[in-house]
Amino acid sequence: MDQTWLGEAADEARRIAEATPAQHRLSALASSGLTKYLNFEINPESPDYPQGDLSRVAREVKAALVKKSSSPQDVLVMTEDFEEHAVKTNVAVIPGMPIYMGAESLVSRDSLVMADIRIALHLRDGTWLMIRPSDEGLTSLHYLRNILEIFGKLFFVAVFSIWMARSIAKPLSNLAAAAERLGRERATTPIGGMKLPEFAAIADTFNEMQARLKKFVDERMQMLAAISHDLRTPLTRLRLYAESVPNKGQRSQILSDISDMETMVSTSLAFMSDDIHREAYGVVDVASLLISECDNFVDSGRKVTYEGPDHAQLTCRPVALRRAFSNLIDNGCKYGGDVCVSLSDKGTSLVIDIRDNGPGIPADQAERAFAPFQRLEASRNRETGGTGLGLTIARDVVLGHGGDIRLINDDKGFVVRMQLPRPRK
Repeated sequence: MDQTWLGEAADEARRIAEATPAQHRLSALASSGLTKYLNFEINPESPDYPQGDLSRVAREVKAALVKKSSSPQDVLVMTEDFEEHAVKTNVAVIPGMPIYMGAESLVSRDSLVMADIRIALHLRDGTWLMIRPSDEGLTSLHYLRNILEIFGKLFFVAVFSIWMARSIAKPLSNLAAAAERLGRERATTPIGGMKLPEFAAIADTFNEMQARLKKFVDERMQMLAAISHDLRTPLTRLRLYAESVPNKGQRSQILSDISDMETMVSTSLAFMSDDIHREAYGVVDVASLLISECDNFVDSGRKVTYEGPDHAQLTCRPVALRRAFSNLIDNGCKYGGDVCVSLSDKGTSLVIDIRDNGPGIPADQAERAFAPFQRLEASRNRETGGTGLGLTIARDVVLGHGGDIRLINDDKGFVVRMQLPRPRK
């Protein structure tokens, strides 16, 4: 504390004590406000304070109090572990400046008392007023202020760090979600609201890529759909010509080939139809969907069973998914006889296994089996014949949902395994 203030406060405390009856002195001092920084006691006897070699500040404080008292013996001062610190301001003198202040004018000659100082003042009634710095005054407030300052800075750094992390992570999360939707949906999902220039450039490039991809796919789908549609007219004309073929065997063969071509055209149109891709997403009970599809095959005389939970929710396109299940179950019934459909809920995804007792597909032929119009079964009879688009459509639907489809051969038969992930929120 400042030595000038300490001297004035001690003299004021003496005046209050001498002007107040003995029994009320401590109360009067407490009401004066000085007890916030100083502690006071009343002793009947003189304290044993050595007054030989006092520090400069102690001498100055004592001298200031002696001036206001009748005798030097009425003032005793003692310090423990005393230190002096002058309040100074560093001054940088720049050569060549036209005007500058002298360094001496910026140095305070008032010293600070930085140790435990004890003051004893002799009162008129013979008692002694003992004064020392308060343990709960400036020190406690100083510690509290420092602690609050540290916590305030830590809080500011934490809030700023969280804000910075969120400002960096949120655009990346939006980009990841848009990329996931791009893999599942044909509709574009533009990204906007990027504040940082780097992220805004990435978002613009991603949006342009989505638009180009959609235009590329749409153009080819429209071209193939138009070709398939235009083939119907010549096929109808060929059917009319075939009826006039006199040879019954040749006529039957021609009509069979025309029927196969019409089936391929119809299936191709369905495969490339926008109805599947434009179907809205919705929360569907996939377990109920599988159970219903299995019941339909059982009603038609097929041997199909279901194993798994009664309910399993998934955000998907139900019509497209039903068609994929129907194609795979139908393939299993044609080539494997009995079919067992099982469903497992893994939390983040649904796993559907369609197992049959057929010979399966060799591992080196698995990718070829998914190609359009590829039939690994060599015969073209009406019982097992088809267009070769069943697995292609199923994989298109599964991949459109961001999932995966695999062909597995094991000791128990042939399995088509589909994994359908739940979309991230």
